[in-house]
Formats: sequence, C-alpha cells, structure tokens
Amino acid sequence: MLLIAVPANAAAIDAFRSGDWAAAVREGRAENSAASLVLAGRAQLSIAGYQTSGKDQALDLVAAAERDFDAALARSPSNVEAQLQKAVAIAYRAQLTKGIGLAKEVRRRFETIIAAHPDNSLAWGALGGWHGGAVATVGSFLAGTALGAKKSEMERCYAQALRLTPNLPSTRVFFAITLMDLDEKNAPRAANLLKNIESLPAGDGFEAMVKRQGVELAAALARGDAKTAQATARRLQAFSRIV
Repeated sequence: MLLIAVPANAAAIDAFRSGDWAAAVREGRAENSAASLVLAGRAQLSIAGYQTSGKDQALDLVAAAERDFDAALARSPSNVEAQLQKAVAIAYRAQLTKGIGLAKEVRRRFETIIAAHPDNSLAWGALGGWHGGAVATVGSFLAGTALGAKKSEMERCYAQALRLTPNLPSTRVFFAITLMDLDEKNAPRAANLLKNIESLPAGDGFEAMVKRQGVELAAALARGDAKTAQATARRLQAFSRIV
C-alpha cells in the first residue's frame, strides 16, 4: 500500500483553510507544533477582529492568541510567521487600548521583520496598514509627532507589498480599505485596486474572508457614492463591531 505523508498539523490546516476558526483553535492547540499554534492564534485574531462585539472579549481573545504565538516562538524562535502574527496581535491590543507605547512597539517589530526578510509581502503590507491606520485615526500631525506615522510611508510599504505579491487578495483589500478610511476622494484608487478581486485565488479561510470584503467594497464603490463606500470600508475593518 502506498503511504502518503500527511503534515503533522493537517487538521488545523484544513480547519483554517475552510474558515472554521473554532476548529482551527482546537486542532492547532491539540497538535501543538509551531505551525499549528500559529494557525490557532490567527484563528483567534479573526474571531476577535471580525466576530466579536465586546471589547473585553476581544482583548481576551487577542491575549490568548498572543500566548499561542509565544508558544510557537518558544518551539521555533526563527519562525517568521509567528513573529509577524505576534506583532499583529500587539497591534490589535494597541488598537483596542489606544496604547501609544504598544503602537510604537508594533512598528519596531514590523520593521525588524522587514529588515531580516525584505521579500515578505505580508510584513510590508502590515507596516503600510500601521502607517495608514495611525494617520486615519488621529490625523497626519498627531500621527507623525506621536508615532512617526506617515501617509507617504503607507504608500511606499503597500506599493512594495503589491510588487511582491500582486494577486494576494488581502494586500489589495486592506490597501483599498485604508485608502477609503483616509479620504473618500481615494475612491477611484480603491476601485482600481479591487478590479477583478472576485477572480483572485484565496489560499485559506482568512484570504477568502478578506476577498469577500473586497467584493463588497468594490460593489459599493461601483455605485458611485463615495461617502457610502467610505462607510462600508470602515464597517469592514477589524473591531468595527465594538462601540
């Protein structure tokens, strides 16, 4: 009989690929490898950001995700995905608590990953989102003086992410959402980014979820009402359910 090698974290992979976040958490922890723990943490961040309406519950989920990323890094300190997702989790915590110190730490972590792995498009996109999100939240002046965040850096980072992986749904969707959050006048650029978004391949449940967001935003932009499209973009952001 021919035996086919199965990845040790196959159950967690399958759950994450299908977008079954609860199963991804359960299976990822049960398998207890660096890769499976990263999937468990990512699943919890997805629940926290897009399915949770209470701040305390969201913070608890983010904290649990951080513990999974820490456990993954304890097993594999050089695991770049675990490093990146740990930074994303801290960014979520900074967003929920409005922590300036945490926000600065996030930037340092993203920049450290990029310095060591300049071909990592996800890190470039995450740093672009950090700059754009900061400016959209507190304005150019305060973002620049308090955090060193700049709209020009958002543009540079997202441009590099697109050069590295032009067809990754999340890169295009997050860039479009960030542009609309900054200014409704960015509607033509956002629409161009989302052109043919429905035809892009989604490699896992997270990419599929973000792709659906892109299709929804593209439809709103196509109707020509930039103000409504901006409201749609903001509703699609992580933690938009939390008042």
